Amino acid sequence: MSRGGIDLSELTEQATLLERREVLLETARQALESGDRATLRLVLNSQHPADLAELLRLLSDDEREWVLPLVAEPLVSRALAESDPVTVQQVAAELDEEVLSDLVEEMAPDDAADVLGDLPEEQSERVLELMEGEEASEVRELMTHPEDSGGGIMTSRLVAVGQSHTVDQAVSNLREWADEEDILTLFVVDDERHLVGTVPLRRMLLASRDTLVGELADRDPICVRADVDQEEIAAYFSEYDLLVLPVVDEDGELVGQVTVDDIVEVIQEEAAEDLSKMAAIGAHEDEERSAFGVMRRRLPWLLFCLVGTLVSGGVLDLFSGVLAAVAPLILFVPAIMAMGGNSGIQTSTVTVRSLATGHAHTADLRRTVWRELRVAAGMGLLLGGAVYTVARAWIGDETVARCAGLAMLCAIVVSAVLGAVVPLAFRALRIDPAVASGPLITTLNDILSLLIYFGIAAGLMQLWG
Repeated sequence: MSRGGIDLSELTEQATLLERREVLLETARQALESGDRATLRLVLNSQHPADLAELLRLLSDDEREWVLPLVAEPLVSRALAESDPVTVQQVAAELDEEVLSDLVEEMAPDDAADVLGDLPEEQSERVLELMEGEEASEVRELMTHPEDSGGGIMTSRLVAVGQSHTVDQAVSNLREWADEEDILTLFVVDDERHLVGTVPLRRMLLASRDTLVGELADRDPICVRADVDQEEIAAYFSEYDLLVLPVVDEDGELVGQVTVDDIVEVIQEEAAEDLSKMAAIGAHEDEERSAFGVMRRRLPWLLFCLVGTLVSGGVLDLFSGVLAAVAPLILFVPAIMAMGGNSGIQTSTVTVRSLATGHAHTADLRRTVWRELRVAAGMGLLLGGAVYTVARAWIGDETVARCAGLAMLCAIVVSAVLGAVVPLAFRALRIDPAVASGPLITTLNDILSLLIYFGIAAGLMQLWG
């Protein structure tokens, strides 16, 4: 199907997500250039909210200003809930605050809290004041929780019934909520709203109408408190194949639920955050609009690495006498530093992964670390032997060959120990272990590898005169 010279069929024929969104962007810009508002309105209002959110991110400010009035308000609301913080701020800046408050009111409370949390505090407060009292108070309550906690990712919208209710009464409650929420589980509570159990919808639908809900409930379900970290909640979903997880307060009162779609976002967010930290890049660097802001986030780690390289230079200067006596030693410095760094990064990555995936029990960690040390020792022996052989054939000096081979073995083993110990130490200090991978381990390993290499060389030279 085409309209106004624009082929709309490509929007449904693309095989990949990226291709689909590229065609959507191209189609929208063609319609904008030709002034074909009717086609643009048709295209925009037929999109999934996530695709529309990506389009809003890619459009310029002027293009976005043309596009927003053409999209139905409910779709803009859902797209805004799917948008990244920078896009939320850009869209909010272009909208009247009364319109923005209407959009936020249409969102689920947890989405509304996330969107308002992305806005400047003053603007967020003004929007809340324009919202209806019940919705505003619900969102305010969610915004009191840290955004990376159970309370920060939960929704307070759920269906809870008393354990003395019949199936017929419970079904009536479900029908009242069916138009507003996707219902995954029925929660059973006592008179004080303490969580008693959960009832799968399938079991309830197969039961007779006069059966008490309390008789169908799975008692003592897995639940979390609102202050539990989102990473731990993700581990619950992964380990127990959950679709929904109830959230309770310190008294055991049901306050919300975390659903599997929220956890998919958490897993993506945590993975991206860990990857950024391992590369010494700020987790929220994408939110920076200026090059100066990105520089400000990256500079501290780069300064640390610079200091580390200068310390490495100091080690070379410290052993300058050894180098002057046996100049060929310098030829193997790059190999020993690189292999030590690689060994440390491999071990630290395995250790961090064990901690991140929840396999952090003492026995599991001991097995993991012990295995990594045995692997490092085996690889050190093999690579040390290889370096000894190469040095012996290349330089023809037994002292240099022994120094290089022994230093390779020791550097790989020591670096592996460092790669295992530093993440565990960081966890004990309540620092994200992911920080221990990347530049930190590499810099420390470079210094240690040089100390080991020239320390061994100095020792052997003194021993053998």
